[in-house]
Amino acid sequence: MESPSGRQNTSAEVEQETLDLRQVKEADTGARDFTHEDLDALEFTWTIVDGRLLALDRFIPSHPGGPLINRAVGRDSSDLFHAHHTSEMARAVLAKCFVGYVKSTQASNCRIRTELNKRLEAYIKTAKTGTPWAEVIAFSMLSLFSIWTYFVYVQGYFWLNILSSWFWWRHLDAGLHSVVHGDFRYSETLHRGLYRAYSLLCHHMLDHYEGNPLSLSQHFEHHLYTNDFRKDPDWTVFAVGRNWIRRHACNAWQPYNAWQVFYWLPVRCLLEPVTEILTMLATCMNGASQVFEAPAGLEKFTARVEDVVSWWFEAFVSPGFQGAAFLFQPWQQALSALILSRAIAKLVLLPFAEVQHFLMPDESFQDEEFVLRQLRTTANLRLSNPVVRLLDFLMFHGDSLQVEHHLWPAMSFVHLRQASQILKNTCQELGLPYHEIGFWEAYYKVWEQVKVHSEQPE
Repeated sequence: MESPSGRQNTSAEVEQETLDLRQVKEADTGARDFTHEDLDALEFTWTIVDGRLLALDRFIPSHPGGPLINRAVGRDSSDLFHAHHTSEMARAVLAKCFVGYVKSTQASNCRIRTELNKRLEAYIKTAKTGTPWAEVIAFSMLSLFSIWTYFVYVQGYFWLNILSSWFWWRHLDAGLHSVVHGDFRYSETLHRGLYRAYSLLCHHMLDHYEGNPLSLSQHFEHHLYTNDFRKDPDWTVFAVGRNWIRRHACNAWQPYNAWQVFYWLPVRCLLEPVTEILTMLATCMNGASQVFEAPAGLEKFTARVEDVVSWWFEAFVSPGFQGAAFLFQPWQQALSALILSRAIAKLVLLPFAEVQHFLMPDESFQDEEFVLRQLRTTANLRLSNPVVRLLDFLMFHGDSLQVEHHLWPAMSFVHLRQASQILKNTCQELGLPYHEIGFWEAYYKVWEQVKVHSEQPE
């Protein structure tokens, strides 16, 4: 049985959760009803799940999902709760939080979510979980990566670098993504070790995934408001400013956008990699200079040094920057391999990293159930070749399975492929939308978007 944090429960824990859940249901019969006026006067931190009022003060510090629970405070969080908890037993954890019912609450319509969770729960119960496959895959891939770095950086295998660096570049980012989402649940020690490894190898993405203790990370915000260009950080943060490529009307139009139909691919494959490399170099140099500033205290100085070391470590080892290659190869060869490998990576990864998030919602969909809105606005990348599917899986969490990942962010990547088939069959049965886009079709889709938004708005 799966706990809300994704860890496998023991039989004793399951029995206790069943007892707690039964006690909650019995307590519900005599529970107090609250009005919306009552909520304004409450002196504790609360949320509403399926019409039940919950007090969160004692639960927030121990919440397995960390600061994500802050998004539930003071609102009806039914959609948020069901998105991150596939089992009904997750309700047992909230047993001691139950306060009463909220009268006339505008509870979320979760009919579709309930049906999908019911079908996925049957699979999760029968899935083989005795072997920590996620951890086995992670450590195996990190070992292969260390071998790859030796042949590419030290021995200078030029074509091995060009043809495979995109895979490792994306793997390291997805590995950090998997750690943050809790995919490695078998052992806290293993989890900490993998977190340390991936946060070193992909340090520049750490703040995006983790955020800070006072707020949600941009990545969690993205999961809450996927493809809503008013709230999704992928639009409000990353898609603002002086963009060379204008792919949506929410992007500010610039005079040079008028010609972007002809130059958007060279910009993506050449200009973006160069600017990213220069940005990393500037960050490392600025960080090194900050180490020599007068520290405010030993603790802050140590944290500053660790941060700078992490930046430099990534700059030397990451396939996206390859600083170590410049120590063992002629700089001309190392530089040309770096630029060309990044250009190839941008080409190969475009459908994985971009297309799934550009089915922008129509205004009429805004009040729909969360699940239905996700199904309308997110797409999977259709991969029919089994070798390609294996590569996609080894890049962690199946980058092509964005629909399932958006609906169940807490689900381990080892379950997503099976969940995809269950969800696809369910959508066909219930007449729900389920989008899949071919790899080459993705390029045409992006080109069409760029062409449409190259016109200056009136």
